[in-house]
Amino acid sequence: MKIPRKLGHIWIGPKQQPSQWMQSWIERHPDWEYTLYDNDFLRNGMFRTRAQIDEYMKRGAYAGAADLLRFEILYAQGGYMAGADSICVHPVDELFDDGGSLYTVYENEFLRGQLVAPIVAAAPGHPFLDLILSILEKTPPAELDQPWRTTGNLFIAELIETHRPDIVIWPSHILIPEHFIGRKYSGTGKIYAHQMFGETTGAYRFSSIFSNMLEYRRRIYASIARKRLRAIKKKKAA
Repeated sequence: MKIPRKLGHIWIGPKQQPSQWMQSWIERHPDWEYTLYDNDFLRNGMFRTRAQIDEYMKRGAYAGAADLLRFEILYAQGGYMAGADSICVHPVDELFDDGGSLYTVYENEFLRGQLVAPIVAAAPGHPFLDLILSILEKTPPAELDQPWRTTGNLFIAELIETHRPDIVIWPSHILIPEHFIGRKYSGTGKIYAHQMFGETTGAYRFSSIFSNMLEYRRRIYASIARKRLRAIKKKKAA
């Protein structure tokens, strides 16, 4: 097994973490070293993509910042980065018996153009993660688009198609047997987790009234950032 037994969750931003969902991963992986990468880690860490992380945080685009942290952590340490908004029902150890060094999963094979999730597991120092970080650290913060385009599903799917890394892509039912738009897996393959799509479904609450107030300021900044990006794209197209 090339993947170190390091299990992690990323939880950043002002909302309360889904502790029960996250605990399901810890309980089913007692032999794995566990780390929660939280706001303190975000504030104090040294990252190649620090400027891009900070920009997404200013916009309240926490998914984008979390994607960047995921790539930074997996490149530096390796391991398995579980989705905080998922419930583990079986340990994932056996998924790595094939000796792979890089893994992701289809979001759904039949929806949204066969997009994949951001990288879920890797050996430390993997060259494809280095490529990802080298691209993102050169992206001007003002030109960051929506996370799914710039750091997430679409970005990773296009890089895989272009560079053809030696990556294992699990079928979606492994970790995402139910898609948020309603499609459900009905086959007999083993399911290891259920994706809850917590942010999409509005499952999280702010940790305080003050945090909620700050979020309003982030929404205003995000609106300005979108207008700025449209102007940049228009200028480049001219």
